[in-house]
Amino acid sequence: MATETIQKIPVRVASREQIIKEHREQLRIYEARYEMSSEKMATLLELDAIRPTAEVLRWYQIYYALKSRLETTPTTGTPGTTTTPSTKAV
Repeated sequence: MATETIQKIPVRVASREQIIKEHREQLRIYEARYEMSSEKMATLLELDAIRPTAEVLRWYQIYYALKSRLETTPTTGTPGTTTTPSTKAV
């Protein structure tokens, strides 16, 4: 009987705040390198005004990951919820 090797995939656990902080730090690096805001880069890329290199696409992905995280997750209240809990009896 052949033995199987099980490959373990490392899992990283990070808080919402930590991920947001890391994304912002990464965006600052790109913005300094290209001397433009992430918002301007996204607009230019969507208008085909700049070339979609691997680095620009990575920048775009980080920008939208941060934007999405800020829009869809709450900053206060119960972790993981986007609405206030109901106080009505069922």
